[in-house]
This record gives sequence, structure tokens and C-alpha cells, in this order.
Amino acid sequence: MGTKRRISRRGFLAVSAAAAAGCATTKEPARPRGAALRVGVIGCGARGKELITALTSDPAYASVGVAAVCDVYEPRRNRAHEMTGAAVERDWRRLIARHNIHAVIIATPDHWHAPMAIAAMEAGKDVYCESPMGLTLEQAAAVRACAARTERVVQIGADEASDAQWRVAAEIVRSGELGAVRWAQAAVVPGAVEAFDAAIEAAATPQTLDWEAFLGEVAGRPFEPARFFQWRAYWDYSGGIATNLYYGKIVPLLLALGDSYPDRVSAAGGVYAEDGRETPDSFVMNVEYPAGHSIVLAHTAAGGRGRPAVIRGERASLEIENGMVRVVPEPGTAGAAERTVATEPGPSHLANWFECIKLRQRCLCNEETGYQAMVAVAMAVEAYKQAKTLRYDVTANTISEAPTRVSVA
Repeated sequence: MGTKRRISRRGFLAVSAAAAAGCATTKEPARPRGAALRVGVIGCGARGKELITALTSDPAYASVGVAAVCDVYEPRRNRAHEMTGAAVERDWRRLIARHNIHAVIIATPDHWHAPMAIAAMEAGKDVYCESPMGLTLEQAAAVRACAARTERVVQIGADEASDAQWRVAAEIVRSGELGAVRWAQAAVVPGAVEAFDAAIEAAATPQTLDWEAFLGEVAGRPFEPARFFQWRAYWDYSGGIATNLYYGKIVPLLLALGDSYPDRVSAAGGVYAEDGRETPDSFVMNVEYPAGHSIVLAHTAAGGRGRPAVIRGERASLEIENGMVRVVPEPGTAGAAERTVATEPGPSHLANWFECIKLRQRCLCNEETGYQAMVAVAMAVEAYKQAKTLRYDVTANTISEAPTRVSVA
């Protein structure tokens, strides 16, 4: 049998210690009645550009104005300014300090999510933070604690969770039609993860890219543009596939299944691309929940056809894909027939955040749901690094090596 032990501080601390490092309560900034909600966008790369495009072109966001933009890379700042006409800040702290901004969107590399989100909440701003919630579980716990104390409206950017197909899936699961759920799998996405192979722009020089501002606490590394453009491939700035792909896949499954915190997490995979990356290009994680089922997430850099998300129950299974939810009964189930439910698009994840800001309500992927997802993916990252199965103790808020299972003769 394996010997239970605590993960080192470098890997994981007791979550309660991080959660205790909250922040002071602040008041909502004054805003004239009926005035447009004014947001600041920090991080204007590929994802930031998508969000800015939506904010400036989608009629659903007509009452929202982009007041300021920020990025460490000059060409991106200039592009964002041209798209919005907004003020430009080189330092994200100056953007957060602006009194004409009511909410902040964070679309930066992972290692900046928590520091920026916490600073924004301390300044009284509501926050939309792209997933993951932080680079580490400790960071995510601090974000959760800060959101609770400041009563900010927080949305973690797991966009798929707002797709109507998942609301239908949740209704079917709760109806009992599937019977006891035993296993679930997120949609399998083949091919390289977006931006792992992003082009390294020749325009990136020490004059146009604020290298120290990008590094943050990971200071002292020589200028290396590949780390900026392909940051998902390096542990200093990312959890790789687990945090950048699986986080957004596990949130809708958690909401559909009614899960919260995992019991055991294991992971496997490797770096097979031989292109200098540190995070794995092929990765499988298995998350076991106390309710008696597992969630499996798998990705490979190889090509091939993708697969739908699946929730398997004792009496029937759900296949969830492209706005369709298909109920597939198990063979021999009396009176059951396969059926497909088509769903209509609803409000986007971003729209849900704006609506919750207006009503001062919690978002779909709020700080609690976001943290539950973070526990699973952060444990998977550590399980991969240590080649061990890890166990989460929800009562003690600790993560430790899981004991070896012993079969009973």
C-alpha cells in the first residue's frame, strides 16, 4: 500500500491557508443611473481580440463601452486602440485604478489571472477572468476568498457552460431518466491546442514587448519571445492542456452532473512533439467523484475526428454535441427509444456576466464553481508531474497522495 503524505509547498499547500489570504471589502464604484457599463480589457492577444470584437460589434452589448485597454506588447495595444478608440495603458495597475471603469476583463496568460483579478476586486471592479481561475490552486483559493469578501460579480471564462445544450443535459440527468450516472467524458478535441504553436512575431523586440511585465514573479529569465507567444507550452505561465482546454470542458459537466469537489484524480500523457515545450501535448485525466462516477478528459496532438461529450448512466446515455442532446437507452431497456433534443442558442457567457452585474447576482461560473473546476485540473497537473494518484479531503481542504486500492478476495 502507498503511504499517505502531504504535497510539498512547491506543489500544493493546505487550501485553507490560501483561502485565508483574502482581501478587504470595497464598495461598488459610483455610476450614474442608466449610464453605460464601462469595462477595461487587460490582455489583447487572440482571446482578448475576440472579446473586444464581440463588445464592439454585437448589438447585445450596446450598453457596454470599452474604456481602456492594456497589453505588454505594443502592436496588440495599438490594434486594440484602433478597434475601440479606448484609452491605452501599458501598466495593468493603472487601468484598474481608473475611476471611469466599472468592470475588468482579464485575457492574459494564466500566471497573471489571480493577481489581476484580486487587484481589480480590491478596487471595487467586477471581474470576467478567462479560465483558468489561477495558475495554482493557492491562487484560485485567494480569488475565491476575495470575491466572497468584496461581493464582486465574478465570471470565469468557461464559455461552453453557457451553451443551452448543457441546461437540457442537466434537466435530463436530474429527471432520473439515465439512472445512476457512472461515467462521463468531455468532447474529445484532436489536433494541437490553440496557440501552442502560435507564430513568433518578428516585431517582438525588447522595445515593443515589456518582457519583465510579462514575466511577473518569474523574473530573471532572458528575453525569449517564444515564451510570450507560446506561453501555454511552459509551466511558468500555464498548466498546459489541463488548465487551458480541460478547465472549460469540465465546468459544464460539473453543472450538468451536480458535482462539486473530486475524491481522486489521476493523469497520464507526455511530451511527444519534441519542439521544446514543457507541458504535455498528449494528456488524459480521470477525476473520480464521491457520487460514484468518473469524468474523463483526453486530448492528443494527433489528428482525427473529434467525439461528442458523453454522460453514461445505468439505463441510458447522453451524447452532447453542436446544440443537440441525444438520449441513447441501454439495450433491453423496456419502453425506451432513442431521441434527440435540439436546443436554441441562449445568452452568451459574457452576456450572463453583464446581466449578473446589473442584478448583482452570482454568475453561472462564479468563484465557487470556478474553484471546484480548479481543484480538479490543478490536481491533474500535479498528478501528472508526480506520476501519482492524488486524493482531495474536502473537510480538511488538503490534497495528498491517494492510498493504493486493495482488492478483497
